[in-house]
Amino acid sequence: MGLNEENSYHRFVNAAIKWVKEFSLDLFLSPYQTYDKARLLAAFGSKKHIAFVKEVPYPPLKTPKIHFDEIIEDLGCAMLGMNGKRTYFIPKSWICGSRSVIFAIGLSRLMEGVYPEDSLEIDLWDVISFRKKQIKKVLGSNKILGDDVILEAAVRSTKAWPILILATGKDITEIYGLEDSPVYIDHIEAGRVEISNLVLDKREFEKIRTIVELHPYGSLNLNQPTVKVEFTFRDSKIRLGVDIPPISKPSFDARNLSALPRLPMSRLIALGTISESLAAYLVQAMYERQPIMIVGRTGVGKTTLANSLLAYSAKEWRIISIEEVREIEDFSRYGLKHHPYVFPGERESVVTTFLHRNPDLVFLGEILTEEHAKAFALAKESGFRVIATTHAKDPVSLERKWFRWGMKDALMGCLTLFMEFRVVEKLYRYKDSGWEEVKPKPSERFLSMIRSLLNLKTNEEVIKRIKGATSWIESKL
Repeated sequence: MGLNEENSYHRFVNAAIKWVKEFSLDLFLSPYQTYDKARLLAAFGSKKHIAFVKEVPYPPLKTPKIHFDEIIEDLGCAMLGMNGKRTYFIPKSWICGSRSVIFAIGLSRLMEGVYPEDSLEIDLWDVISFRKKQIKKVLGSNKILGDDVILEAAVRSTKAWPILILATGKDITEIYGLEDSPVYIDHIEAGRVEISNLVLDKREFEKIRTIVELHPYGSLNLNQPTVKVEFTFRDSKIRLGVDIPPISKPSFDARNLSALPRLPMSRLIALGTISESLAAYLVQAMYERQPIMIVGRTGVGKTTLANSLLAYSAKEWRIISIEEVREIEDFSRYGLKHHPYVFPGERESVVTTFLHRNPDLVFLGEILTEEHAKAFALAKESGFRVIATTHAKDPVSLERKWFRWGMKDALMGCLTLFMEFRVVEKLYRYKDSGWEEVKPKPSERFLSMIRSLLNLKTNEEVIKRIKGATSWIESKL
């Protein structure tokens, strides 16, 4: 069931669910009193109650116990708690006691299949909200349970429980799962952590697969064993990718695209991803039209860093972003002149088109192919400010890949950052003689700018704060 601590509760609910019409919701609201009364009536010979006692085990008395020292994420209906180096998924009902666990599981079963009339036009969170209201109607004036446990029951009734609900965590940036292994996450504050008591078993994988296949382009089969879809869940935009055999053991990853606004440069500095001096040097390089390439493996934070850098753009700049799938923020929401484009194919012809649109900065997303590298070279040679990301583990592997593409010269003069997990490790510039390590020495102007914004929590706040300053900075370059 994903959470083995609840097995005895599921056995009780599975057996009791068909007796709800006979015993009403008291089976789940007052399970111990209801069962004790049934046992008494069975002792007096009531055939109905004898059958009930034979079929239904006594409600569990032992609440699942998880000891934790720190809560790293509160999801409303559940939380993530850390005990030493171990992290646990803890439903709110576990904290309230065994009766609350029975209620949450029992009511979730009764809510399955309950939809509003216009359910074809609503998303998953709308279904959860509707079911939460229905549970409150069922309870009426009965106030024995808190709002968090009622929300938990509503979420449990959907395929978002217990794994995809993690995607609503404000500091959870990505979730990963491989069948028969614990789920793990990337967390802004805690880093990469494994959730010890949450395993992606076959049943939980099928829930995630079903959500993907509800999407118009989410069909999974032997001819298409990997797929990615995007959907909105609560206030989060999620990109969900699923793989099946023959290319992989059943697995998934879910990226919370809505976490990017809460990761400005100031927070990356606080988290140790980048130093103040290097952040200032990158912003200065961007203003000085130096091409910037951010390099590293999947999931190390390349796009997050690029996104935070773009927030320092001057308000006068015309920004064009070209990505296979959009990952960075739409900065036009904050008043910048940003035009985001999504092109799943080659980008060189697209960049050629945009040459005539006079951009001040081009973000090319991830350089995956030779055609993408050509687009980068064209943007660079045309004098645009250009920023991109790409995969490589070190300078040697990056040089080898671009040499194989015949695009080694495109790296010439690029300011190239190499990242390991959430940390910028080295900064290089590629020259005729090869890679040269760069020691960041930003001007006092840019260093002062970075330091003046260290208290800000979002990229929107950064953009609003620097709007009046960037024209002065540019005039001094």
